Formats: sequence, C-alpha cells, structure tokens
Amino acid sequence: MDLGVRELMLLQSVLEALLLIAVVALLWRSKKKPPQVTTAMPEDLKESFERFLSESSRFAESFQKNLEAKKELSSELLLKLDRRLADYQKLLTATEESIGAAEKRLKDLDEEIQRKAQSGANEAMANPAAPEVRAMVLQLAKKGLSLEDIAVRAKLHRGEVELIIDLEQRFKV
Repeated sequence: MDLGVRELMLLQSVLEALLLIAVVALLWRSKKKPPQVTTAMPEDLKESFERFLSESSRFAESFQKNLEAKKELSSELLLKLDRRLADYQKLLTATEESIGAAEKRLKDLDEEIQRKAQSGANEAMANPAAPEVRAMVLQLAKKGLSLEDIAVRAKLHRGEVELIIDLEQRFKV
C-alpha cells in the first residue's frame, strides 16, 4: 500500500505518542506499586518493553527511508514539470509569433487585394470601350454637362467623349 508523505508522518507521530504513553504508564506504575519480590515479572516486562522499543525503532527507520524516497521522487517530478513548463512556454511564444506573422500577412494581402480592385476600377474607367464608361458618358451628356466636364469625370480625353456621343447618336434607331 503506497501511503503519502503526510499519512506516513501522521502514523509515525501516533506511534511515537503511543510509545511515550507506554513509558509514562510504566514509570507511573513502578512508582506507585512497591517492588515485587519475584524477579520474573519485571524481567518479562523489560523484555516486552525492549521488543516494543526495537520494533518502534525499526518502524521509525522504515518511515524515515520512505519519507526520503518520497522527497527525492517529488524533487524529480518538480524538475520534470519545470522543464515541461519551459518547453510549453517556448511553444506558446513561437505560436504567438506565428499568429502575429500570419495576421500581418493577411493584412498585407487584404491591402494588396484592395489596391488591385481599385486599380482594376481605374482601368475600367479609363477604357472608353467599357460599357460602364459609355453609359456614364451618355448619362452625363443627357444631364447637359459640357464635353470637358464629362471628360474630367470619366477620366477620358475630350475626343473620346465626343466619339462616344457621336457613335451613340448615329447608331441610335
């Protein structure tokens, strides 16, 4: 049966207390009673007491050895736990760095996508053949804006704006 350190210490304390009580009881009895004439009884008592002391001493030594073994085992376990904790701390730090790098990369990719989307929109606006550019030019012309104003808003040359409007009027049925 594997007892914990506290249980072993408690058991040792109880046994020592019992030993102390036995010694006090023997002393009390020996002072209270007059010495007996027969020598056989005190000799038996003495042998029994010596056996008890011998066994108690062996038991105390056994407890001491067990306590030392538990102490050594506890120290080893604490060292292993400290090493594992340090390893986990390194892993956590590396993970946090990786997450930071991934978040930065995502942010950079998002910005790149937004730049490409913006440049794609600007390219579409600069292409006079694009349907949305033609529709915008024709809408602005219906509102009565001048060719120069339409060219600025559509980011086209004045001649391109004129061409779009002329082609629309010629092929309009």
